[in-house]
Amino acid sequence: MKNILALAVLSSLGLASASTVNLQVPVSITVPNPCVPSDVVSLSGNLHLVGKVDSSATGTTAKIHVNLQNFGGNTPSGRLYRAQLNGKADLEFAPNVLPASASGSVYARLISQGPADNFRLKINFDVSVDASGNVTVTNPTAFPEGTCNG
Repeated sequence: MKNILALAVLSSLGLASASTVNLQVPVSITVPNPCVPSDVVSLSGNLHLVGKVDSSATGTTAKIHVNLQNFGGNTPSGRLYRAQLNGKADLEFAPNVLPASASGSVYARLISQGPADNFRLKINFDVSVDASGNVTVTNPTAFPEGTCNG
């Protein structure tokens, strides 16, 4: 898993500092279902990020734990899926540079509620920090990875 944050830290990027992150990002995405019958799964819920951002003269690093809250959806045929994710991400930004942005990804497991197969997906997203230190998470996309299994 690879990133996210909410820093009110970056106002003093040149000095050593630290800040905590606790951010909930609503996400709605559609992912192709690699399992038979191949269709799409429309998912929504919250990406919850908790962690720490450290800033020094050599750069800014974010170490974030990520989990999904109330994250799931269904296919057009009505099959239900719930996503499971509990991971971490590390982000590095250049020193003394705002605005800044980085991209990251996390892996989640889609669990079928019924006899359909389960599969893994990769969620990609962008993180931006403006000149005031406000953080936004944008462009979430998802792609299936791995094989289908019960």
